[in-house]
Amino acid sequence: MKKNKDQLFEGIKDLVNNFNKIIEVQLPELKMEINGLIKSMCTDEHKIENTLDNLLSITMFGKGNDLFIQLIEYYKTVDPEGAAFYWNEYIKQQEEE
Repeated sequence: MKKNKDQLFEGIKDLVNNFNKIIEVQLPELKMEINGLIKSMCTDEHKIENTLDNLLSITMFGKGNDLFIQLIEYYKTVDPEGAAFYWNEYIKQQEEE
């Protein structure tokens, strides 16, 4: 029985490690995307919100917080109400940790 628990624990540990590696690969790509949105002065709310959704799913694992804040600061200039919604979601998520 202990052997099965140890194997299960190792399997979960491997999954978490693999997930963290995937996040680390995605972060530079997200950074380039965010820089592009800001540099081009994108006003496509759907595109910005999609990126914020992706970032929120990553920040719950303690990664990408700086990128989220960078994009939310820009989004305030495009849609203050939308930015407030995402900021509130981010704060709720941080409080749950």
